[in-house]
Amino acid sequence: MYKFLLDAAASADATAQGPSSLIMIAIFAVFIIFWYVIALRPQRKKEKELKEKVDKMRVGDEVITIGGLVGKVANIRDDEVTIMTSAANTLVTFKKSAVNNVVSRDAKKNEEDKKTSDKDDKSSDKTDKVSLRNPRKKEEATESASSESAAAEDSSSSEE
Repeated sequence: MYKFLLDAAASADATAQGPSSLIMIAIFAVFIIFWYVIALRPQRKKEKELKEKVDKMRVGDEVITIGGLVGKVANIRDDEVTIMTSAANTLVTFKKSAVNNVVSRDAKKNEEDKKTSDKDDKSSDKTDKVSLRNPRKKEEATESASSESAAAEDSSSSEE
């Protein structure tokens, strides 16, 4: 009889722990999914993008290593990259895995073009703001801008 009571108590404990263990497993699974979405997935995406940049790296691109060394790519071999650093053009060779960031020559040109276009946009925005306040000032601003551009054309044609 004593054995019967122990078996009954054990089965009662098993049924009582059943739903709570399922809840704990579900919470743990949700935590793992949340961790994957927040931490692992973005990190893998960054690693993939860096690997693509390193694979597309060409001579003349600017490179930043994991040690913080900045230079231009001088030579690329199988898994090694030689960069020129400082004003003395010191050559340093690294493994491709030591590259932290690659800025291509094309990206630099696009940034410079964007900066010059932003400056042009800002000057046109100033004339637009003046026109909103006072139409007469708009005419004056337009005239001064056109006279400045004409003077710049005259000076550039005289340099030629």
